[in-house]
Amino acid sequence: MRILVSGAAGFVGRTLVPTLQARGHEVVPLRRGEGGVPADLAEIGAWTGWPTGIDAVVHLAALNPQRGERAADDDAALMRANGAGTKALAARAAREGVGCFVFASTNLVHAPSTAPVDEDARLAPQNAYAASKRAGEEGLRQALAGTPTHAVVLRLPPVYGPGGRGGLAMVLKLARSPLPLPFARSSARRSLLSVANAADALAIAVEHETLAGTFLVADGPPWRIGDLVAYVRQLKGRSPRLVGAPLPLLRAAAGALGQRATFDRLFADFVMDDRRFRAATGWHPPQSVETALRETVRTP
Repeated sequence: MRILVSGAAGFVGRTLVPTLQARGHEVVPLRRGEGGVPADLAEIGAWTGWPTGIDAVVHLAALNPQRGERAADDDAALMRANGAGTKALAARAAREGVGCFVFASTNLVHAPSTAPVDEDARLAPQNAYAASKRAGEEGLRQALAGTPTHAVVLRLPPVYGPGGRGGLAMVLKLARSPLPLPFARSSARRSLLSVANAADALAIAVEHETLAGTFLVADGPPWRIGDLVAYVRQLKGRSPRLVGAPLPLLRAAAGALGQRATFDRLFADFVMDDRRFRAATGWHPPQSVETALRETVRTP
């Protein structure tokens, strides 16, 4: 297949491109601002250089600022990039006769829940980024309605691996330090996804001729945050050094510091049920969490 990949130079894209190539596909990177490609994907409809013979599109490109960055609270910019940009790219793909459009969304479009979340769980985006990705999902649906192009939306949990960033990367960085961490009493269970497994799932989605719809994807059973820290420290030859600070005290302290959202990310369950994707495709993650963590820890 000849596959157009947006965000090919990003964290997931750098693994997806060689994964697709190893499976015999030709990858055409869509580089915004290069070769006449508009920097704003919402303007992609006017681009005159669309490559010929594209069979599928994998859309990874997104505005995904770190928490605390100014863009993280710029709703208009997020909606433009992740909402309008996705809709415009999907519309252009349909116009060009592309057969399949795969969109990498986020599990954060779902409301927080103590019970495992599946694709039918309540939608209540947890931040501005998630709201913009949800807008992208809806724009994709609208753009492809009544066209032969079928869409696959993969709602991904935190993707980790060498070079990753975000909240999970922060936890893994802390785990590499000698600092005692307050996770001994943490009951938080989180679904994770290694970058290698994310790339494999995206490749399966684009190759599956009849797959369509929205799916959650995860490495497998969830991990407790404390267990992640302990495992990383074991790899480093250190003791876990987990302390049992009372959760109400931690919650109050986080609130006083304006970090309640950070507390919830570290101490609240958020578990994905990805059986629908596995049943539809026969997918099994090729990489274990343990192997992925070892690769991550080995990277400076």
